[in-house]
Amino acid sequence: MFNYVFLLIAFFSVVNNSLFAIEIQINAPDYQGKNVKWRKKTDYITNQYQLLAESKIDTNGLVTLNKKIEKIELTEIVIGKSFGLLYLDTATQFYNIYFPKDTVLDTMSLKKNQIQLVFLDLPDNDINRLILDFNLQYDYFLYGDTSKLIRLALQEKEFQDSLNAFKVFISNRYQNDLIKFLHVSIRYEIALIEQMAHQSKGEFYKNYLFHTYLKKSSVEYSNPAFMEFFNLFYRKPFKIGGDEIFERIKFSINQYHDLDHLKNAMSNSSFYSHQKLKELIIVKGLYDNYNSREFSNAFVLELLEEISENGNWAENRSIAKECLRELSYLKNGTTAPNFSWIDVEGIKHELMDFKGKHIYIHFFSSLNYMSLKEMEIIEQLANKYNAIQFISVNLDETENSFANFLRTNQYKWEIGRPQNPQDVIELFKLDHLPTYIFIDTDGVIVQYPAYTPSPLYNNQSIDVTFFNLQKKLDQRQRLRIGVKG
Repeated sequence: MFNYVFLLIAFFSVVNNSLFAIEIQINAPDYQGKNVKWRKKTDYITNQYQLLAESKIDTNGLVTLNKKIEKIELTEIVIGKSFGLLYLDTATQFYNIYFPKDTVLDTMSLKKNQIQLVFLDLPDNDINRLILDFNLQYDYFLYGDTSKLIRLALQEKEFQDSLNAFKVFISNRYQNDLIKFLHVSIRYEIALIEQMAHQSKGEFYKNYLFHTYLKKSSVEYSNPAFMEFFNLFYRKPFKIGGDEIFERIKFSINQYHDLDHLKNAMSNSSFYSHQKLKELIIVKGLYDNYNSREFSNAFVLELLEEISENGNWAENRSIAKECLRELSYLKNGTTAPNFSWIDVEGIKHELMDFKGKHIYIHFFSSLNYMSLKEMEIIEQLANKYNAIQFISVNLDETENSFANFLRTNQYKWEIGRPQNPQDVIELFKLDHLPTYIFIDTDGVIVQYPAYTPSPLYNNQSIDVTFFNLQKKLDQRQRLRIGVKG
């Protein structure tokens, strides 16, 4: 078996709790006046982010951000819908970065686009330089030879031979760079190739992958390569052990909804033999199966709650809490997140300002044909239902396009645009426009996504919802009028 010389992780087992001050200066001349965020992913199960710092790019296209860190970790620099990756190295105190103009960004889409940051005066031993160098070698290995890709697709033995040769090459190339994060990243990027190469070869290769890359390995929660491999290997967390164990798991969750009983139900599969990993697998399995008809939603939440409070490992407890938060976020019956916008007269409003009214929010783009067509129907609804507060929130990339829209449209209901549209896109997890949300008088979500003004989906229209609501409110009003004082 190939000996991973470059993966002697024992060399890096010393724990360091020191804080390291990091400063980054960003030169982004094409984004003057734009908001820039510096953030990191804290959870690779629910994909949650933590904001490290935030500021505005000045008139010279410059901004400086500061943060203290404990360890090497991956972060993102985000401007609008464009982002670039920055690894923070505890040995590097200052980063000078050029953020290039995003020339391939689709202004009609809400999808984020990754650009390549340009590093100026980067030290030779910085983690960014080493990761970029490995990515270059990795890409050349996979895509530099078309026949190699064909052998990978056909899962032929010759591909494994070339992969073994690549392992030796990489081992020699980075053997003097004693950085744990680097070697873990390399190890699991190669593991991902092996998983692709062996994914249809049955139990033998699944066991090979588990015993090689997971059984005795530490759980690297903040390493993206490790977590990508973990998520792919356990893409069906409760089914990887086979049908019999899956039925035991299902019975345990639905009948006993007890964590110890669930762990015992999983004990006969080697894929669940790593105890810390096993608890994480349970968290992922519960989260992934929350909407499955095979499991009780209530018991899934109960077990996640138990792990969040009494799990054996702090990292798993934290991820379980994030799962609980995510499963209740933006759901019908929960409080809608507050946000603000500037209306057509330049006045700032917040969603909570309209509490006490039923609210129908229309997230739209002036560049989107369907958004504009449905505004014509919203105008009819606004004239028809006085019990509803209509709000249209523009999420155009630029203020100019919204201003052009206002010059040619004089709608009478509340219309505005947030100072940072991307914040609202992320707050409501929007993936397309137009999108609607209907909120009650207490600020609680009634429908999200709500029915559209036009009957597009299953012939359902929000008009029916409004009609029934207006009817109930009018009936209550008539009853109150008839009541003796």
